[in-house]
Amino acid sequence: PVFHDDQHGTSIIVGAAVLNAVHIVGKQLKDVRVAASGAGAAGIACLDMLVSLGVRPEHILVSDKDGVLYQGRPGLDPQGARYARPTD
Repeated sequence: PVFHDDQHGTSIIVGAAVLNAVHIVGKQLKDVRVAASGAGAAGIACLDMLVSLGVRPEHILVSDKDGVLYQGRPGLDPQGARYARPTD
């Protein structure tokens, strides 16, 4: 087993914080929308954790140094592409 402190440690803390936040405001994870700034290893790990806890992937919007991750964006890596949104 491998524990990657930057990814796993950060995502566990983010997951706990979001679970507490939705509890306080009386919502469910399936109903919240998430905006994420950063699509690096830790950011994607946090999003993966939130999805595993119940956030709907279609309710996640991610941006990085080049803007919003959208489907068909040139140079998008496979990890970020999982959270790329369709545009019209």
